[in-house]
Amino acid sequence: MSEHGTDTPTGTDPDAKWSEPGYEDKSLGQAVDQDSELAEEILDEEGGDEKAAEERFEEESHGSPARERQGNPETS
Repeated sequence: MSEHGTDTPTGTDPDAKWSEPGYEDKSLGQAVDQDSELAEEILDEEGGDEKAAEERFEEESHGSPARERQGNPETS
């Protein structure tokens, strides 16, 4: 993944998180689809360990910066 979002011919960086340039043209549906795929990949990589996968997802998902800014109501 790139450190920051970048412009592409379609105007959307598929790797951009929601805190970097490039995310503005990504629809919510696109972000949800990407995060769903990421969740499945992480769970596979963690050998089915849901707790480890959840921790990684919280850090790696496209919406993680927004969730961090908003705070996590489960831990508040």
